[in-house]
Amino acid sequence: MVRECDFCNEFCGRPDNAFHRLYAGGPATRVLFQSENFAVIPSLGQIVEGYLLVLPRRHYKALGDLERVDFDELSTVSIRVGEVLAKEYGPCVFFEHGTRAEGVGGCGIYHAHLHAVPVDAALNPIGILKERYPYEEMTDLGEINRRSAGLDCYLFYQDLDTKRYLFKTGPLPSQYLRKVIAEAAGEQIWNWREVGREARLLTTMQRVSRYFEMAKTPFELDQPLNAAT
Repeated sequence: MVRECDFCNEFCGRPDNAFHRLYAGGPATRVLFQSENFAVIPSLGQIVEGYLLVLPRRHYKALGDLERVDFDELSTVSIRVGEVLAKEYGPCVFFEHGTRAEGVGGCGIYHAHLHAVPVDAALNPIGILKERYPYEEMTDLGEINRRSAGLDCYLFYQDLDTKRYLFKTGPLPSQYLRKVIAEAAGEQIWNWREVGREARLLTTMQRVSRYFEMAKTPFELDQPLNAAT
């Protein structure tokens, strides 16, 4: 745990974190699923309802710094997240602002987290990203480690067709892709630090929690979704 990290404080029950300041124990937690290594939570700043985060419980600045063995578990959890969102909201994209050096932009919190955002084709920013930044295609999440080696900043993106890319962006403005998606969706507030209590966050939790609540390990997430309905 890193004491000044918002997510680390939240996971260990310390009140010094954004979720506690906004919700003050109602609900007591936003964790939908947690294993020894990963957690799934709804994002503050629900640009669209159903916006989730998948993140390691241990402190890493970027997913590219995870141990190679952790990527199998991350893949299992993220696949289930995608299935749940598809069932409740429609297809989603995944992305990460990988930032290993604080102060160079891209991240709101310097604790690795994978965004999962339900979007339709009109909101999918993959065309914008391909025009602006050099990229490499990837076959699985585990390649983030190798392809981001030596980069202070990168952007991982998985599109609506589950094609995966590693964009070599250099430093990005904080919450860059959140802003791009919000603008496409006609949302005025993209900065999660400016939101208050959100009805959409509570609704997201109500709609998706049943798919996760019975699972105690990532491998139990392999159970068919209809078992949770």
